[in-house]
Amino acid sequence: MTQLCLFSIPKPFRGASERLQQNALDSWRRLGSRVEVVLLGGEAGVAEAAREFGFLHCPKLSCNAQGTPLISDAWNTVRQATNARQFLYTNADILFEQNLLTAAEVLDSWPANRYLAIGQRIESDLGEDVRGWSNEQLQDWIRRQRREREKASVVCKDYFLFPRHLFLNVPDFAVGRGNWDNWMVYHAHRSGIPVVDLTRAVVALHQPHDHRHSGGRRQAYVVGDEARENQRLAGGRHLLVGSHASHFLNDQGQVVPMGWRWVPRALGDVPRFVNLLRTLIR
Repeated sequence: MTQLCLFSIPKPFRGASERLQQNALDSWRRLGSRVEVVLLGGEAGVAEAAREFGFLHCPKLSCNAQGTPLISDAWNTVRQATNARQFLYTNADILFEQNLLTAAEVLDSWPANRYLAIGQRIESDLGEDVRGWSNEQLQDWIRRQRREREKASVVCKDYFLFPRHLFLNVPDFAVGRGNWDNWMVYHAHRSGIPVVDLTRAVVALHQPHDHRHSGGRRQAYVVGDEARENQRLAGGRHLLVGSHASHFLNDQGQVVPMGWRWVPRALGDVPRFVNLLRTLIR
């Protein structure tokens, strides 16, 4: 049985999105045979990318009236496509390195067997196609970005790692729109599921992009019809409780309670959150 299935719903492979997504997919392929990758949806270029990288492709996904794929059907589809013990949903522009596998193994052997793992991303654009880079070149570049670049706000959640038996009944959220990601964390807290912060253990590198495909960032996350429908389905925005963890993976590879550590973490996030708000009101 495969330990980890990484799955995503890519945007069309056009313009800048093509390079950003190819870079991300290339980093996933470098994770090796312990990870099964599934690409979902029928957007332009997804089938071709799946063939190029040797990934499984599931083209059919239920969509809302606007044609946006639904999170609920993505979750159901990937469960039918693989028997993996763990699932990791990620946006298709996120690069990972081998420490993702180490963190997944720790959680897979954690006695609780109930968790939702999230983590902050690092913003950095490689500026080129990395498919010709060696593993050493890519890993060195990612580690340098970790040292030199700031993390995004904790409210920006780009990946979710959880065991197969959880999140069986997810509402019909529109992917790529606001509020569904907060619901994931909020629902975990309400259900007594530990929320584990992987920021110290996992490098998740996000390549910046525009939001033309969704009418702009503010439209996609705050004021648009789909963002508001996601908010209705979620029962609110849940911005604060939907962004913070109850546990974290420390430098010794142990899952420990967050405890009082959330206070300096929250205070340190204020400047990042303010910058995020500025981008939403432009």
